[in-house]
Amino acid sequence: MGVDVKLLVVSEDEAHAEDVISRVANNFPQHLHIKASEVRQEIARLGPELVILQEPGGDLGLQLLHYISNELPDTLIIYLTEDRDPIKARDVNRSGAFDILFLPDEITALNDVLSRAVKAMSIQQKNKAKAAGGFTWGRGQVISFYSGRGGGGRSLIASTLAQTLQMDSNSSVLLVDLNLQYGGVETFLDVDHERSLFDLTPVLKELNDNHIRNVTAIEPKSHVEVLVSPRDAEVAERITEEHVQRLLRTARRYYDYILVDLSTDMNPVNYSALEEADRIFYVMTPDSPAIRTFGHVMKLFSKLSIDPTDRLEILLNRIHKDTELKEKDVKQHFNYPITAELREDAKRVQSAINRGVPLRSARKEKKSSPFVKDIQKLSSALLQQQSNRSAS
Repeated sequence: MGVDVKLLVVSEDEAHAEDVISRVANNFPQHLHIKASEVRQEIARLGPELVILQEPGGDLGLQLLHYISNELPDTLIIYLTEDRDPIKARDVNRSGAFDILFLPDEITALNDVLSRAVKAMSIQQKNKAKAAGGFTWGRGQVISFYSGRGGGGRSLIASTLAQTLQMDSNSSVLLVDLNLQYGGVETFLDVDHERSLFDLTPVLKELNDNHIRNVTAIEPKSHVEVLVSPRDAEVAERITEEHVQRLLRTARRYYDYILVDLSTDMNPVNYSALEEADRIFYVMTPDSPAIRTFGHVMKLFSKLSIDPTDRLEILLNRIHKDTELKEKDVKQHFNYPITAELREDAKRVQSAINRGVPLRSARKEKKSSPFVKDIQKLSSALLQQQSNRSAS
């Protein structure tokens, strides 16, 4: 019934959540459980298609129902409550719930309601695909680029991949520079812009794509949109995790890819970007200090409850023929997939950086550097994965 459907159970009651999951697990193998207190932090990242929301008590249930509906307008919500108040039932329906079940008597009807919800989703998706000419990208991906060490090529990789995704497809791409104090991507892409994330402060509560596009710069070669860093320590201190959360959650609705370049330190802004990310690309050079640093980062992630499971992937950068540590050596230490190996081409890459020109200047280039070819390979893999998801 719902093999490919992402189902989320929201309940503060562990025993009740286990009971609900036991009833639906066979039909919905892709199920997760979080507490009501975790909804605001996790819902956008998890991106469920169906939510079973057990009322936590008081007015919080309706508040969460409103919140989920606003964050994920296409998600269908089944509301569970022990309160048979007809006024509340009316308010639940008006707030956009697909259906409401009264506990404990109606819990046996849960699978029937889920079956109807899956059918409604299928009709909804077909109508959207028809309106879009038979093809739709769906929910945008947030990819955060992180490393525990500076100088590993994180900003160069993020900016060149953003260019390549934009050039090699009809995707819409947003590149966000969260190196707030000093910036970085504007140097690699030769863009200069006075506006930054902080300029969205007055409209954070009602943020939309027009607001975002009012503060982005356009890289002229690829036409990728770039939200540059303020490059100002005082302004950087005034940018909060709310700026990042609202930006990324809104951007998901309007862009196919949102690439976020992070600084190496762990602060509330970086933490929020990592939590919101669908994928975390950890940039590592093939040397012992980088491997040791990665181990420290994983310990920090554990302490901060940043879950890298099924999200963290390693990008090995600056690979050359004399590299002593290979992919197999990294895999001996860490059980995370190595998504790309990017070859070093210091002569051409450094020349472009010194001249202040982007590595990509046209869709079809006669003599691309090995580094750019490897970025194109990574881009093709990402686009193919997205296409496969959309087709399914």
